[in-house]
Amino acid sequence: MTKQLLVGAAEVDITPPVGTPMAGNLTPRPSEGVSDPLTFKAIVLESGGVKLAYVLADLLFLKRPTGDAMVALAAKRTGIPESNIVWAASHTHTGPFSWPVPGVTNEPWLASLPEKFARAVELADAARRPARLCFERGYCNAMIHNRRLKYKDGREINTWLLHGGEADVQCLGSAAPIDPEVGILSFDDEQGVPIAILWHFTVHTNANFSSRFSADYPGVVAARLRERFGAATVPIFMPGAFGDINGVGPDTIRDHQGYRIIGDQLASVIIWRLDQRKPRSVEPTLGVMKKEVTVPYRDFTVDQGKRINVSQWGPETQELFRKEVEQLRQAGVKEAHTLVQAWRIGDIGFASVPGELFVEWGLKIKAESPFPWTFPVYTGGDCLGYLVTQQAWDAGGYESLLTRYSPVSVAGVAKLVDTAQQCLVQLWNSK
Repeated sequence: MTKQLLVGAAEVDITPPVGTPMAGNLTPRPSEGVSDPLTFKAIVLESGGVKLAYVLADLLFLKRPTGDAMVALAAKRTGIPESNIVWAASHTHTGPFSWPVPGVTNEPWLASLPEKFARAVELADAARRPARLCFERGYCNAMIHNRRLKYKDGREINTWLLHGGEADVQCLGSAAPIDPEVGILSFDDEQGVPIAILWHFTVHTNANFSSRFSADYPGVVAARLRERFGAATVPIFMPGAFGDINGVGPDTIRDHQGYRIIGDQLASVIIWRLDQRKPRSVEPTLGVMKKEVTVPYRDFTVDQGKRINVSQWGPETQELFRKEVEQLRQAGVKEAHTLVQAWRIGDIGFASVPGELFVEWGLKIKAESPFPWTFPVYTGGDCLGYLVTQQAWDAGGYESLLTRYSPVSVAGVAKLVDTAQQCLVQLWNSK
């Protein structure tokens, strides 16, 4: 049994062929090139006889069947237990359809993902070597905002849908807060060079709506960190609870360069903090928990006409939402069986829920966690769409419209968050 921290990291390109339809919008659009590659980035840690693997996919999201197949193959290849392999999607809006959509998804490419995922974990596992953990924290307040504004008539309206009918109603400011914290973990080799850099931030990866494949602002951060620390360093994003948090993007920056602005600012913060890093003297305790959860769906029988009408989407888009509600009613599904993931690296906890968690829930996880440092991780293990608050559901807005993508009730979201908190408590007590 090793008492020393061993760390390996690797990445594998998963960019599909140009011409593959792109996701991230309400309708598909053809890809016309590649601004920066899409990858699986993997880190494998070992300490005290426990191995932990975390993988970040530069994709909008992945559904659980694909995720389970990826994890199973990686476990078979490496011997790391399936229970100790966790993953999340970056939620980039300039990637391909990563779930089956007839006539749209590049099926051969989708079928190749388990092999590529397993390869990334396999390479990272083989590259394990002695490392020291450094932990830093920064802030990035600029260029991010809560993307919902509240109004005196009780509505909440998304910032890209303004000037669509609310002109005679007083705005009461942002509907909810932001989370400006940047979490930074560096795993340095014996020469003090980072093997991998895990970094966590809470802003939607939708600042680039171009027709070229891109990892969005995490790709910019990765390039900047490699310029500073060396090409062998693997920077790995951990997406925060940014379901209702946007940065500069297509509604403010018209040349698709908003993601570079966000990426450059974040990279500057991370580099500044890492230039002051000091290794921790104690090897971290590693631990992982996964729990199966059944969550209830929203009530599809309630008429959604008014909610759709006041959302301020245009007539054609409103019709799309009406069709979504009807398809949900016809399907008659009332619940989802999904997965919550949590893990620890020393006194730093991570809780991953399967969907687009609103920032208010993420801050609740942080506040109530027994760990001194906790970071909620977005769209991990599965994806059940927007995970809204009761306030957001009552006030309406885009994320509260019923769709096949976002069917989970607020009670279901609360159950996911409570399960994540239970996992964190158990992990903390396991020391």
